[in-house]
Amino acid sequence: MGAVQVQIENLSKSYHRDSLKIPVLDNINLNVDDGEFLALMGPSGSGKTTLLNLIGGIDKPSAGRIAVGDILINQL
Repeated sequence: MGAVQVQIENLSKSYHRDSLKIPVLDNINLNVDDGEFLALMGPSGSGKTTLLNLIGGIDKPSAGRIAVGDILINQL
């Protein structure tokens, strides 16, 4: 495989409603190499869209690091 194009380390995302913390993603680690394909699958409410929004920079993680190429997405 080629160089790592997407690197996710210790990624977590929680939402807060009043005093309630709602964890959606907890300590996710993932590497996607150049030329590699993957499918993101899971039941409704499992965090698929949240993960894609974090990778795309639409939302910010509660913790962890996301790099796409040489760009640290979580620092944009």
